[in-house]
Amino acid sequence: MSGGFEGKVVWITGASGALGRASAERLAAAGATVIASSRRRETLPESERIVPLPLDVTSSAAADAAAQEIVARFGRLDGLVTSTNVPVFGDFLELDDAAWQQVIDAKLLGTVRLVRAALPHFIAAGKGSVVVLSGRGGIDPSPQHLPGSSVNAALILLVHGLGAVYGPKGVRVNAVSPGPIKSPRLDALNAAGTGKPSQTPIPGPGLPTDVADAVAFLLSDEARFITGANLFVDGGGRALP
Repeated sequence: MSGGFEGKVVWITGASGALGRASAERLAAAGATVIASSRRRETLPESERIVPLPLDVTSSAAADAAAQEIVARFGRLDGLVTSTNVPVFGDFLELDDAAWQQVIDAKLLGTVRLVRAALPHFIAAGKGSVVVLSGRGGIDPSPQHLPGSSVNAALILLVHGLGAVYGPKGVRVNAVSPGPIKSPRLDALNAAGTGKPSQTPIPGPGLPTDVADAVAFLLSDEARFITGANLFVDGGGRALP
């Protein structure tokens, strides 16, 4: 699937991270105009088809304003990808309320704010697609990443509910749940645990481009009859002992 996004506008948040950046580059190569958001502009990718737009996802007002700015500037919004990660790792007894709240506010509520900001524009157009980056931890929690795993579970359930509610309005909502993907985040997670790299049935770790390909598929018209789904990109499931 090398094309298929010509003339479309896709908004990606968390675009400074490995998965968000790979998704931005993948969609831009397929012809989309990509609006790349993250808190700091200097960390964002930028090219002829990738337009940086700094955003703090902990602010509902900022999310609403960004969606309105995109539609005002480009005349449309066809897709949204949320790819926010908060690297809070550690033993359950050592993680305080502030650590949990940081993950909940940025990843769970951050996703809620962004979808809520984009949905009115999708509904008005009678079409649109959302892809939420969750994680395998949502069904197979990591002992060293329980805040993130818990939020991933909530996101998977959120996607299932949103898919049912907004499918009749022409809006598809799906999730991609990566397993171990080569990135600074995986390095940090391994360091917080046993220090042993994850080994999956398909030898890994996977690459950010593997996730980006799944994101592009779910956003595309090739996935027109898929909504409320959770696509695992995890090398075959639970890490081997």
